[in-house]
Amino acid sequence: MQVYEFPVFFMSVQNKNMAIIKKFAFTLSEVLITLGIIGVVAAMTIPNLMAKIDERRTVVKLQETQSILSQAIRLSEEEYGEASAWTQERWNSKGASEIAEKLKPSLKIALDCGLVDSKKLCIQKNYKRRNGQSHDINYATDNRYYKVVLMNGVSVWWKSTDETEKLINGAYISFFVDTNGTALPNQWGRDLFTFVYDDNSIRPSGAPGTGYSYKTHCLPKNSTGYGCAWYVLNTKSMKY
Repeated sequence: MQVYEFPVFFMSVQNKNMAIIKKFAFTLSEVLITLGIIGVVAAMTIPNLMAKIDERRTVVKLQETQSILSQAIRLSEEEYGEASAWTQERWNSKGASEIAEKLKPSLKIALDCGLVDSKKLCIQKNYKRRNGQSHDINYATDNRYYKVVLMNGVSVWWKSTDETEKLINGAYISFFVDTNGTALPNQWGRDLFTFVYDDNSIRPSGAPGTGYSYKTHCLPKNSTGYGCAWYVLNTKSMKY
């Protein structure tokens, strides 16, 4: 009777392959160490990556909103004349409303909160300066400002300037732009920026002649941040 050696050979090969598999397998401790290293690297890189993404988004939104406001003013001026003459009122509800009456038809508005935004649908009540100090004006309920949200998700509110501010920066209208709406951090130089209308154009605060130099009202960490709009738009960064 013939005896076949195949099963013995098969078992030999199988045992050899198993030995090879065991030789190249990772132990549990090695896997845990590898995962730990990946976690540390992710923890170090992801926050920086997210910060860069937020910075880029802010720069783009700011550029976009400046263009939207500039175009809207230009269109409205064709019908109502120069924006500097849209109202004779200075920093009150009537002045903000008279500007709104002429400007809104040229804006693509997603939400109109008017003079009082008590539900904080368009803007928040508390905003901070770049140095972390709270701003002393509750923009949401202050009826000297008219509030809207544009179709791009940016919150915008404006006021007619008072005589003191007009002497400082020559502005007839001040615009406040929150690039991410009501979301945090609600801080000048981070998501809140200011523009002024003067000399038949809208200019970012911090530009020469606007009253708040970026050198003193943006770059220092302990500054107000009022002049950051010009710096961000010109450098396309927020590396103060």
